[in-house]
Amino acid sequence: MTTFERAVLIVNPVSGQARGLRLGQSLRGALEQRGVFCSLKVTGGQGDAREWAERAGREGFDLIIAVGGDGTVGEVVSGQARAGDKIPIAVVPVGTANVVALALALPFFAGMALDTILEGRCLDFDVGYLPEHDRHFFLMSAIGYPARVIKDSPRRLKNLFGIFTYLGAAFRNALKLDEFRIFIEDETGRVRELEGGTILLSNIGKIGDLNLKVTPYTSAHDGKFDVTVISSRSLWDVLVVLFRMLTWRYRPTTRLHHFQAESVVIATDPPVAVQIDGEDLGDTPLSARIIPAAVRLIVGSRYHADAEKDGFKWEFKLPRAWLRHKSRRS
Repeated sequence: MTTFERAVLIVNPVSGQARGLRLGQSLRGALEQRGVFCSLKVTGGQGDAREWAERAGREGFDLIIAVGGDGTVGEVVSGQARAGDKIPIAVVPVGTANVVALALALPFFAGMALDTILEGRCLDFDVGYLPEHDRHFFLMSAIGYPARVIKDSPRRLKNLFGIFTYLGAAFRNALKLDEFRIFIEDETGRVRELEGGTILLSNIGKIGDLNLKVTPYTSAHDGKFDVTVISSRSLWDVLVVLFRMLTWRYRPTTRLHHFQAESVVIATDPPVAVQIDGEDLGDTPLSARIIPAAVRLIVGSRYHADAEKDGFKWEFKLPRAWLRHKSRRS
């Protein structure tokens, strides 16, 4: 169990249909009862969380708590990656999708958040960096179809309809899928020419509790991106690829291409939309590189750093009583 003395709570007040501020205030009270000094900071706009996370070490904090959605977490991670302090980051999910919390196997009940913060394990994680934008990302950069879904999911609709905003945007955009030419150069100088409708540049691409992995090798601890190019000309193609991800069937197909790289330069013809960690970032081209073990996060008890240990393992075992009976008879 890690002992913390000074914590900064970075709260997005509009996350989770405005539940973030109430939860942040409740957490501050609970931590102070346990002798942890707390400073509560409420974001007022983009960049606040990044700035406060970057200054946390200089201001003497030994714990950062991000109360909000994936966008808030992304800013906190970016601030810490820039500072290089490796102050433990705890994530308290109150956003719309909360993909980071799912990936880290964190609890979604407010009452369990405190126990995870005080008793959870701290692990180092890789972070993606976009030098031309001077931006970091934690989950992934997505190009094409997923970026259009993000563009069609404005904050006002997410506040009203939550996760259904993404589902509606995903369905609408799946009815008008377009493919484009793709050129990807990795750190070795090799250039791959492909066609597809989606490019995923994944740092974290697995959710063990949902048995979902974007690729069979995705890990946030191996110093590499997982690059996935998906060809999807119809809604049926999207469903087929999703089924393969859910069932871990990754044999080569015309719909799904995958490789790993430490850095990439991605260009498309024509230019298409880009997003990082659920935030619009304009259009291609895009340059990115991985920064190994750049930040430290608190993970849930079910999180496994080893990709092979995640997910559901179907295994048939004979009852012990039957085995003993069979042994006696033989």
